[in-house]
Amino acid sequence: MRELAIEIGVRALLFGVFVFTEFLDPFQRVIQPEEIWLYKNPLVQSDNIPTRLMFAISFLTPLAVICVVKIIRRTDKTEIKEAFLVAFSGLGFTTFYLAGKLHCFTESGRGKSWRLCAAILPLYCAMMIALSRMCDYKHHWQDSFVGGVIGLIFAYICYRQHYPPLANTACHKPYVSLRVPTSLKKDERPPADSAPSMPLEGITEGPV
Repeated sequence: MRELAIEIGVRALLFGVFVFTEFLDPFQRVIQPEEIWLYKNPLVQSDNIPTRLMFAISFLTPLAVICVVKIIRRTDKTEIKEAFLVAFSGLGFTTFYLAGKLHCFTESGRGKSWRLCAAILPLYCAMMIALSRMCDYKHHWQDSFVGGVIGLIFAYICYRQHYPPLANTACHKPYVSLRVPTSLKKDERPPADSAPSMPLEGITEGPV
């Protein structure tokens, strides 16, 4: 319980840093004369995907997906703790999470297209958000591409902190549930014969 509180505290601190940096004055880039043509774009009055909605989708999608999986498959309490720990990891984490739950890259799940389509659906949504930012002239394609790569790398790092590799047969279970407590290991050991040993001196075989 203490470790869970520390983890939630660290994530709350990081989220606070993120919110603080969002309200800082933006960096003013000096535009050179030869690249002025890149910034002659029409002003978009209404974004295709508003910024607030974009952050809400990225933040709440992992938590919503994990809760739905819990209801369908009745997962254990350890996974609920993982849900709150990774709720702010984004759509990339959701893709890895679904790929692990549906065994998309194991022997039992390969060749089933619907599983792969369901797993990459969050990643498709993330790509649509990136394309909308370019259509609204908010970012260059280089910014969206590099940001997407960085996001996927950190999403996979966060995923591997809590789950095995996607090719593992137990990829649908978090590391917490795979750990066997020491007390259980001791209970599984065969009990030793507690009967006191009797002296065999003077005992001979054969009829008395």
